[in-house]
Amino acid sequence: MKAARAPEPARPRRNLYFAFSRLKRCGKNVIIGKSVRIRYPELVEIGDDCIIDDFTYISTGVQLGSRVHISAGCKLIGGPDARVVMGDFSTLSPGVVLAAGSDDYVGGIATPLVPRAYKGNVQIGEIRMGRHCVIGSNAVILPSVSLGDGVAVGALSLVKTSLPAWTLWAGIPARRIRPRKRQQILTLEKQLRDARRT
Repeated sequence: MKAARAPEPARPRRNLYFAFSRLKRCGKNVIIGKSVRIRYPELVEIGDDCIIDDFTYISTGVQLGSRVHISAGCKLIGGPDARVVMGDFSTLSPGVVLAAGSDDYVGGIATPLVPRAYKGNVQIGEIRMGRHCVIGSNAVILPSVSLGDGVAVGALSLVKTSLPAWTLWAGIPARRIRPRKRQQILTLEKQLRDARRT
């Protein structure tokens, strides 16, 4: 009979582009892919049980609740004066763009390489997602949009205005498709929480 091996010591988390110690807050059981790039880690707060998959790029302030998943290849952009907030149980599918800031494509110099005074009428704001929001692959959310709890957005959609809670939207621009099953989803959340306590 072989002797039991001692457990391996926890390996320090590593990333190619930033030091975990620079994050404003990082909860428990967080997984961040090695190739995730966070330009301003000091503006990023991550709750418990979150995953940020590889090839995601973050160049704005971010606040993630618990059990948030950001899939591969997402972009959360807008610069240091903008912000993205994602509530508990929210998910971004691969390739989603959350653009909390946007340049003036008509009357300004549209590049981050010039001072703001030369950029024209830029939009800098906050994208706020409630709890249980899910955004389909390659959808785009524009600045200053709020998504109520339980909002779902279909793949390849464009969201330019705030959306009410517990509804499903899709299209360019996004149009209301149907309500979501609020009570069923909240019951499942309660069952999950109860199962974790036992």
